[in-house]
Amino acid sequence: MNKNTYLGLALALCMGIFSAPLFAEVTPAPEHPANITAPATSPTEHQEAAELHKKHVEHHKGMAEHHKSVAAEYKKAGHKELAKHHEALAKHHEALAKEHEKTAATHEKMAKPK
Repeated sequence: MNKNTYLGLALALCMGIFSAPLFAEVTPAPEHPANITAPATSPTEHQEAAELHKKHVEHHKGMAEHHKSVAAEYKKAGHKELAKHHEALAKHHEALAKEHEKTAATHEKMAKPK
C-alpha cells in the first residue's frame, strides 16, 4: 500500500468517528405552545383554554418521547447517570401531560352551558 491509501483510510476513519452523532436516533423536541395568560371567565374562553391545554398535553408527551430517546442514546454510550436523569425528565413530562389533560377536561365541562 502506498501513502495515499493510508491517508484515505485515516480520512475515512475520522469521518466515521465525527459523523456518528449524526446517526443517533433521538426524537426531536417539539415546539412549546403558547402560555396560558389569563383565567377563563366565559364559555368561549373555557373552550379556548381547553384547546390550549390539549396542545400542552401533546407538547409534554412529545418531550417525554424526546427524553426517552436521549436516555436510550446515553445508555448506548455507557453514560448511566445521564440516562437516568433523562428517564426522570420523561416521567416528569408524562405527569405534566396528565395534569394538562385533567385541566382540559375541567375547562370543557365549564364551557358547556348549564
